[in-house]
Amino acid sequence: MRLSRLTLAIALSSLVVLSACDKRETPFIRPSTVTNNVLEEAQSRGYNVFAAAFKSAGMDTAFDYLGQYTLLVPTDAAFSAAGINAGNVNALPKDVLRTVLRNHILAGRNPAANLLLGPNAAYGNINRDFLYTSTYVASVAGPFAGTYFNGARVTKTDMICNNGILHEIDRVLLPASGNLTATIGANPNLSFLLAAINRAGLASTLNAATANFNLLAPTNAAFQAAGFATIDAINSADPAVLTSVLGLHIIPASVASANPGGTGGRLFSPDFRARTYNTLLGAPLTCTVSGTAPSFAGAGNGANTAQVTSADILFRTNVASGAPSVMHIINRVLLP
Repeated sequence: MRLSRLTLAIALSSLVVLSACDKRETPFIRPSTVTNNVLEEAQSRGYNVFAAAFKSAGMDTAFDYLGQYTLLVPTDAAFSAAGINAGNVNALPKDVLRTVLRNHILAGRNPAANLLLGPNAAYGNINRDFLYTSTYVASVAGPFAGTYFNGARVTKTDMICNNGILHEIDRVLLPASGNLTATIGANPNLSFLLAAINRAGLASTLNAATANFNLLAPTNAAFQAAGFATIDAINSADPAVLTSVLGLHIIPASVASANPGGTGGRLFSPDFRARTYNTLLGAPLTCTVSGTAPSFAGAGNGANTAQVTSADILFRTNVASGAPSVMHIINRVLLP
């Protein structure tokens, strides 16, 4: 199932083409002892799935010459969490692999010390899309201290190659997979949410939004626990009630941008802080931080908080502009 959802997500993302380039690399003279290119260095350091994907996609020869690139390299464990491993990587369509891999490659050499601090500073990748980086210190961000791209933590930096530099990250960075309802529809565990959006008559409004927003997406089990036993129950519910409930799950760009980490209206998981956020309908939403995951509660939830179970999923609002928004899957319906 993971592979099929991944393939669908990448196929949808190919419908959106953005112009992006980044020229902020620092001039660099490599030591004469550095002879590996980016792929050889990745393979020598044990990034086996990344290297296998590179070769399967036919991208190994393209990076055999001297250019300058910054590669964000997911660990084997990160690829496994995305449903990709050494046993099935060759089964993925080559165009899917290329899109995924290109999403991790920045033009130019960008050592960690020279990365823009952010929050959410935009870097163009060779997928003609954008990645957003933030660096937070412990005194401000507590457990979220560190450097991130699209919410994925950088866990090792500055592995020097003869044609670039590698930084290790702890998650595969998937590009946005279309508009909101297409992204939700690709996940069978969010079918109740899609039904609620349609019943409330919000689909066209949310898909055509001209500003970014952040969606907290309850699972099917969360809707069932909230009293919606079936999709038929959602389809017979009062649209006004569903609208008020769904509004509590949307943090608009204006609210997000007022947050220290919400530049551009996007709140990746490390950007959240223990505070109250106003939502689409103005109702307050309380955020708490436990470990390295935020959790949320509306006034009607009492002490029952919603935990983030899958974070930092990109989707597009106002597809023509290509500006990505962020969705986080949660395990409880938030109640006003």
